[in-house]
Amino acid sequence: MADQEYDPDALDAKEEEDDDSHESSKERIIALIDADQSMLATFEDDGTERSYLAWAMFLLEQQCSARIRASPNDEIGVIFYSTKQRSESDELRSFEHVWEHVALAPPDAGTIRKLRDFQEASFQDQPGCDDVAAAPGRAAEDLKNGLWACWDLLTKGGAASARVDKSLLIFTNNPDPLHDAGSAAPHLREQLHSRARELGGLAVSMEVVPLVQLSDPAAFDYGPFWRGLLQEASSAARGCEDGLAEAGQAAALQMDEAPESLLAKVDGVLGINAKVDRVRGINLRIARKRPLAALTWSLAPGLKIGVQLYGMVQIAKRPAHKYITRDKADLVTSSNALVAADTGTILPSVQHKAFVPDKKLEGRFDKHKAFVPDKKLEGRFDKVMLSRAEERELRTLRPKGLTLLGFKPASCLKDSHQLGPSRFVYPDERWLKGSTAAYVALYRACTVGREEPLMSVCSYVPRSGGMPSLAAMLPQRPGYETGDDGTVQLVDSPGFHMLLLPFRDDVRAPEAEQAMLKRLDGVPPRASDDQVAAAETLISALSLDIPGEPPFSSTLIDNPHLARYWQVLEDLAMGDEPRPLEDLEDDTAPEAEGIDAHGATIDAFKLAVWGSTDGPPAQKKAAAAAGTKRKAAEVDGTVAEEYAKHDWRGLAAKPGKAGLEKLSAALLKTYLKFHGLAVSGNKPELIARIQEHVAQQPQ
Repeated sequence: MADQEYDPDALDAKEEEDDDSHESSKERIIALIDADQSMLATFEDDGTERSYLAWAMFLLEQQCSARIRASPNDEIGVIFYSTKQRSESDELRSFEHVWEHVALAPPDAGTIRKLRDFQEASFQDQPGCDDVAAAPGRAAEDLKNGLWACWDLLTKGGAASARVDKSLLIFTNNPDPLHDAGSAAPHLREQLHSRARELGGLAVSMEVVPLVQLSDPAAFDYGPFWRGLLQEASSAARGCEDGLAEAGQAAALQMDEAPESLLAKVDGVLGINAKVDRVRGINLRIARKRPLAALTWSLAPGLKIGVQLYGMVQIAKRPAHKYITRDKADLVTSSNALVAADTGTILPSVQHKAFVPDKKLEGRFDKHKAFVPDKKLEGRFDKVMLSRAEERELRTLRPKGLTLLGFKPASCLKDSHQLGPSRFVYPDERWLKGSTAAYVALYRACTVGREEPLMSVCSYVPRSGGMPSLAAMLPQRPGYETGDDGTVQLVDSPGFHMLLLPFRDDVRAPEAEQAMLKRLDGVPPRASDDQVAAAETLISALSLDIPGEPPFSSTLIDNPHLARYWQVLEDLAMGDEPRPLEDLEDDTAPEAEGIDAHGATIDAFKLAVWGSTDGPPAQKKAAAAAGTKRKAAEVDGTVAEEYAKHDWRGLAAKPGKAGLEKLSAALLKTYLKFHGLAVSGNKPELIARIQEHVAQQPQ
């Protein structure tokens, strides 16, 4: 007990366990790549010809780059199966025809370097591509060993790995590894299904990525082999008690009806002959966005569906500073040691075996083993041990999740109601079966056949017993974009956006506050009709939306300087020389010519509001520039006497030491105090403030 720090959350975790589990914020991904001779065939896309093995490395390199920026805690590993040699690592040495290319760990520059430098020639030397066609049943045996190796890696970490999402990506072009197994096919099939069930028991999401679909989406037939393997993994996955999950059934039916890839279904969805960016499509299938939370949505008494909430905006925090060595760029760390006071030598550490009472546990138990609550734990144990019935009643009154209250037209939602970023709501079939069908039915009822979609209003409780808040479920219709090369991309997914609605006290109304009315003599200012018309004309003239073009978005503006920064940073991390600087075309600067073209509109607005094209009065501008926040105090006789001794206009006109610079800061503040200006800042700021004020005064 003395060696471990007391953690009341861990101690009482089992007692407080309920359905408040949020989704994990970390993912372990293992790419299991088929290294058969057939994977050395080449495919060309946009003038780049690579083998299927090299395409797999290219796709994984892009994933690693994205994970480093967005999810640096994720772990990625790359394993080959059907290799001639076995892995040299201690963890996978016992698996035959399995080679570990990248160890399961957070990706870094070394990981990207290893994937980028992949060469088929060197790979043929070590570990080599096995010819599975020469030995019947070899493909299935190698796949079984590969699945077993993935299970062994994903089980490392014990109970801590239960809160981590796990994904297995199988890159292959073999539609049926059992086609040449003969009489051994039933036995091998059962072994493979057993491996899939064990992976499903670890809540591993298994995905088959046939690279041959890059050249022809209909070239790969999932067939009964891969359908059965995925079904076995789905049936044992998290949230499935018996039988096959609805998501697995839907996927299997989809494969039965159309064996081709989902990438080929864009033509059917859009009803046009579209060229699909298949490389990007496979990247989207590999990258899985993790939800922020999983909860239930109560649509009616006795009808609940499972949904997941996805964040649309991620907070970009500035990373902490880290110090590295100059020669090897190693991270500088601190260490402690015992040093002899007389000789200065480092003493060896001593293992303390004696029991040392922990002060944090004092007061919990007296010498008779009776419970004596201390002040630190008093509130917690009162709640857990004495008010369990009250706590259950509170959770019953305020259950976690969403509760549908009613519907409103979408036009009732104002811009002022959105106080934060929205969250995208998507059905979760693993949570409750039938959620997808009910979700789609609700979405169609709110959008199909309506010019203005319906908005559902719900009560949202983020956790059991928490304070409820109102949320608006705004439906979003699907949106597609067609590129210059004919490529069609889905840019707006169909579904609901959840917007947390503010309470009345959350929305400020300064014009109705008593303090504001008192400052305005009880009459708030009102703009005249001419001023309102001038403001509307000004806003229309300066609108950034151009007729006939997509609406303006700040995400569509390229920042070449920021891109150059990340480019140089990536090159330095990879140990390469920075790429040569190209001509940067900066689109972030405002278009001065376009703004100047609306000079007449701007002048008309100034004339309507201030009665002059010069804008606000000069005295107000000077006070605003000087930073005056309150009424200046009365000028005393000492300040006025000192102020009269100097020719301030003449000093302001002289440069350098002959002018204001020869005066001390105390004398400069005399001028500022006399005119009621701010006196903060260093000496150059004081001089600049005086010169600006003198220039605004009449001669």
